Amino acid sequence: MTGPALRAAHGQRPVDRLHRQSAFAVQHRADEMARSGREIFQLGLGEPDLPTPSYIVTAMADSARRGDTGYTQPAGDPAVRSRLARHYSERLGHPLGPNNILLVPGSNMALHFALLALAEPGDEVLIPDPGYPVYAELTRLADAVPVGYRLRAENGFQPDIADLAALLNARTRLIVLNSPHNPTGTSLPAGFGPRLAELVGSYDCHVLRDEAYRSLNFDGVDADRELSALPADRVIVAETLSKSHAMCGWRAGVVLVPDALAADFAVLMTNTNCCMPAFVQQALVPALTSTESQRVAAGYAAVHRERRDLTVRRLRAMPGLSLVAPTGSLYAFPDIRATGLSDGEFAQRLLEETGVVVMPGHIFGTGGQGYVRVAFTRSPQQLTAAFDRMHLFLQRTMEER
Repeated sequence: MTGPALRAAHGQRPVDRLHRQSAFAVQHRADEMARSGREIFQLGLGEPDLPTPSYIVTAMADSARRGDTGYTQPAGDPAVRSRLARHYSERLGHPLGPNNILLVPGSNMALHFALLALAEPGDEVLIPDPGYPVYAELTRLADAVPVGYRLRAENGFQPDIADLAALLNARTRLIVLNSPHNPTGTSLPAGFGPRLAELVGSYDCHVLRDEAYRSLNFDGVDADRELSALPADRVIVAETLSKSHAMCGWRAGVVLVPDALAADFAVLMTNTNCCMPAFVQQALVPALTSTESQRVAAGYAAVHRERRDLTVRRLRAMPGLSLVAPTGSLYAFPDIRATGLSDGEFAQRLLEETGVVVMPGHIFGTGGQGYVRVAFTRSPQQLTAAFDRMHLFLQRTMEER
């Protein structure tokens, strides 16, 4: 028995659990338009337009020239992990050793490995809705069940501990937190952490902290302090330098993993990626621990704060939109339902008529329907030009109604 007959006998392939509708359909169309000569205003992708700091590039290049181009241990170079363990121990206020540090090619690996280590078929994973689409996709890939906890505009898109309490059960294996949050840009509410710690203590589940936007927290609650009450042996932390240091293409991620899961994560790394490139590993030390790194990250955050302020001011002045102001991240998430268009129609028409790219909210889950994600990852001049076109589009759209 081969091919289709085997699949019929044993069920679908794991890849068939993934949704085939591309989240980047609007982006693909924008690329086509750009190739044909249309002017495109990119407010869709969460990729900063700033350069990777030169001292990080130099550290990587120097490492490669020294010959750091071979394999390391799957979890990462022991010396690098030891230095990062000291860094994170100081930041989080509890001891971590090199075995608690895993260097991975992009922080998505943290969720992927957590699911493979914790979830059996049919187990449940609580994810924010709306939320980063990969949360649901990787959960399904692991044959687990994604269960959305709703983030509502009337609550400032902040998670409600009562909602989580109602969803937690004996099959829950993981709760995913993302603060500041993609796509809404909001942060955890004050007092959330201690109440979550009480809940987690009653169930056999872990918490995964997706820290992609930690350094881009402009005026929200600090997640390290807010979540400090969580039991350290139940928390997995995923950190990436993609947003904070403009390193999206480097695929540089760090996972902080409890002792009980460290060996599982290491064997998963062995059998999937083997190891992060050694010269990228060496660049992580200055990127994360140097005084210059702190200065650069603060400077980049200040740039994005200015862009956030411009974005909020302009979006709130547009007819047909309402907005919960983001407290961090790279995104605003305006409600477009007053236009009478679906979020997909809105994004498509905005692109075709103005060249402005935004992401339709439904790709982030049921809770994103009727919203669009606007990335403020371009210069103030580019943002202003895009918002001028978007404003005129909304005026025409509302007049048509």
